[in-house]
Amino acid sequence: MLNVASSALLRFVAILLLIQISACSSQTDEQTQGGLFRVVAVGSQWYGHVPVWVGIERGIFIKYGFQVEWRFIGKSMDRLNAISSGEAQFASLGEIAMLSAMAHGNRRFYWVGNQDIAPGFEGLVARPGIERFDQLRGKCIGFPFGSSVELTCRMLLKQHGLNPGQDVRLVNLEVGDVPAVFRAGNVDAALIWEPGFSQLAAVPGATVLGMDTDTEVYQRFGTMTGPDVLILGKDWADADPLRAQNFLKAYFEALEWVKHHPEKATDVARGRYIQQDRALIGTNLEKFVWYGIKEQYRVMNDRGIFAQVEYILDILHDQMHAIPVKPKFRDWVNLDLLRTPDMGSRDSTSRPPPDG
Repeated sequence: MLNVASSALLRFVAILLLIQISACSSQTDEQTQGGLFRVVAVGSQWYGHVPVWVGIERGIFIKYGFQVEWRFIGKSMDRLNAISSGEAQFASLGEIAMLSAMAHGNRRFYWVGNQDIAPGFEGLVARPGIERFDQLRGKCIGFPFGSSVELTCRMLLKQHGLNPGQDVRLVNLEVGDVPAVFRAGNVDAALIWEPGFSQLAAVPGATVLGMDTDTEVYQRFGTMTGPDVLILGKDWADADPLRAQNFLKAYFEALEWVKHHPEKATDVARGRYIQQDRALIGTNLEKFVWYGIKEQYRVMNDRGIFAQVEYILDILHDQMHAIPVKPKFRDWVNLDLLRTPDMGSRDSTSRPPPDG
């Protein structure tokens, strides 16, 4: 009996130790030894991620108490899945992927912003010998499905009298593979955003048939077909709203630095984050319109991006039949996470942050 009791006691102690170890492990996963909150941010080589890179490289996130890890995930939908699973906490991604997730009932994230407008950075490029849209009939067009370029492709084809579901063959490609597949001649045309778009256009004899700026979306709203959006993991934000507010404050401080120091932001992006000529990165960053934290209240409403979203949902649901329902997207919006005690009045003015 004594041996049995001792054995039971040992098992009980072991269980307590496991619980303690698990709790400590969980805390270690949440915070570093220095007390910084760990945050995983996911994205691609697209210029819209520059604020995150600047926040990391210039120590802005650390100043606010965050150790941010950058992970490359090319497709917007894959980024959203990383947020939904808890693998990542913050992402910028294309609006189309976000709306698709909403339409399928994914409630694991908040939509907290639209950080930029940058049309004119994606388009449809055809191989040598194809110089008009009608010459695409029966040909293969490659791009990542479920992204802004899919909508750009379908709209351009329809505007030029082609049925995307019958007159061409659409091929789903990984984001990073698009330029190589096109150069190898495995598709007749391709679409992708920068920096891949410049690689497509640089193929000898290739023709740029159309851009997102040629679509009815741009003509109506002045935006890309799928503008950049910012999302946070819902569970992560709900667990500590003040922490989420502080993180977004850090992010938008980095964005303001990018806005006012585009040349230095180019130096941050080149090499480690974007493999592209420095002059081209700088030229493209100059074309961006960045929206700061106070500007979100002007952008994220019915007079701003919400009207464009309604229009896109009509296309995705009624015309393309790409989503099962038109989601009530406002249910995912959480602008409370942008509010901080020192924000003052909600206006769109901002001072340049110090160069230091």
